[in-house]
Amino acid sequence: MKVLLSLAFYSLFSRKVSVFLTILCVSLSIILFSSIDNFRKSAKKTFFSNAKSGDLIISSRSGEIEALLYLIFQIGTPTNNIRWKSFKDIQNHPDVKWAIPISLGDSHKQYRVHGTSSDYFKKIKIKNKKLEFYKGEHFKDIFDVVIGYDVAKTLNYKLNDKIIVAHGISSQDFHDEFPFRINGILKKSGSNTDKLIFVSLEALEAIHKDWQGGFKLPNVKSNPTSFNESDLVPKEITGAIIKLNSKIKIFQFKRDLHKYKSEPIQAIIPGLALTKLWQIVSFVEQILFLICYFVIFITLLGMAASIYTNVNQRNKEIALLRVVGASPRSIFLILILEGIMISLTSILISILLMLLLNIILNPILDTEYGIYLEYNFLSAYNVIFYCSVILISILVGLIPAFRGYKKSLNSGI
Repeated sequence: MKVLLSLAFYSLFSRKVSVFLTILCVSLSIILFSSIDNFRKSAKKTFFSNAKSGDLIISSRSGEIEALLYLIFQIGTPTNNIRWKSFKDIQNHPDVKWAIPISLGDSHKQYRVHGTSSDYFKKIKIKNKKLEFYKGEHFKDIFDVVIGYDVAKTLNYKLNDKIIVAHGISSQDFHDEFPFRINGILKKSGSNTDKLIFVSLEALEAIHKDWQGGFKLPNVKSNPTSFNESDLVPKEITGAIIKLNSKIKIFQFKRDLHKYKSEPIQAIIPGLALTKLWQIVSFVEQILFLICYFVIFITLLGMAASIYTNVNQRNKEIALLRVVGASPRSIFLILILEGIMISLTSILISILLMLLLNIILNPILDTEYGIYLEYNFLSAYNVIFYCSVILISILVGLIPAFRGYKKSLNSGI
């Protein structure tokens, strides 16, 4: 076998240009597959980690996935609110460790305004880390605002700048009598918080005092200095993130909330809702993987075609091998070994390039998109994938191998 390996190696080396191009094509196809798989796993892990701050999300009755998207990822529009009294009842429940209210609906230059309490910055975690401030701190006064890193960078905002909030997501109706002061800028987290504007619930209540049913009341204008504390207690919120004292009670607490008599409330387990969402889009993953497998198969088929073409041009080489005592079976094995060597070399090169790409791209992806690629080439999944590549290379390599075997039989030696 050692002699056959040596013969296969020197045979490939004698055709180094064509073999190099074949190895390059196979390596790139493997990198394509590994990159998609790696990105998929990392993105999924990031999404799930961002949704793990609380044990439950509460909102008015609607779809679980819909509520998850607008409360956690700020995608979509809330359909209804829950009463502040209901939230306080839940917050004061003995099983609740903490509860953070969320109120949505306003915007500033297409960036969403996120009404909440200062506890949001102390309790909520992104990728298992608490939110950190790049400059300033959370809101102290009613009309203080905290902005995400991308908001500050895109709009060139700095501390103490004044901003005006608009009613609705794309509305031209501005709360121009209530300017907000930027009191804090969050550090880049690579999550949706980078594109949010945080205000206090009291501030949202204040700027909507002269609004009713989504419309500004005519000839009514509130004075920011005329409010007292009792005036600014919210009447409604969009939802809340709940943390329980014990995870054992999650399902029981969820069932109890669904039986809440004062108003229809739903409780969502973020991880389960996100799993359902991932299952909905899983067909896209399957299509991508089918395309990748097809690309790899076509590339390996091209490798077989290259070896097959060379077999027809290697009559003298085959005849010489037969003269020195090589059997038709040995010729067959040499051609199979050539295919295996090409696939093994391609796998090794793809692993090295993937590790290099991870080193280069990880800082960028982590900072800009919050996705940290974790490439483990020794994982069971990757080992099975590499073995399947080798197996496919053997199967497609049977075509030129049988051709070489037949030529050696017909050589007359």
